[in-house]
Amino acid sequence: MKIIARHKILVAGESYQSCRDQVVDFFDRTQLVRYDRVRINKKESSPGSHHDFSRCVAEAIQNNRHILAGLVKDLENTGVKTTTDLLNLQQGYPSKVLHILTHFLDGFIGIDTIFYNLIDDSHWLPEQTQKAIAEAPAGYWLIAVDCSSDTPEKASLIRQ
Repeated sequence: MKIIARHKILVAGESYQSCRDQVVDFFDRTQLVRYDRVRINKKESSPGSHHDFSRCVAEAIQNNRHILAGLVKDLENTGVKTTTDLLNLQQGYPSKVLHILTHFLDGFIGIDTIFYNLIDDSHWLPEQTQKAIAEAPAGYWLIAVDCSSDTPEKASLIRQ
């Protein structure tokens, strides 16, 4: 089996185990992505009270922004320069790029997601959640997840 995605999932809970269980439950129930194996990587997970927590969250969010910028560039390379251009968007690669791009914007996790905020169902960290973490960091965890499939083709965006 091959690791095809690595996610950092922000969760709130009373303990590592509680947060870990939320992440496992999320991947068991979500219809947005499917992997043959989801493994929690405790060694790369960290509590909100860890000195590197904020840096790790910021880095993961920056990785999401980098992916999003790449998707925007890919869409522009297909000829889309304005929102009016979407009226004539070709089905196939251009529409797939737009589809993945909108998932980042609307909060649907995908195999390209690096950081996912399970608290707010988002790829970002709203100011309100940032403040809550700063006030009570022990109640938050960034859970590292390694997701595998036999082949990338077996991972689907939406369960059938």
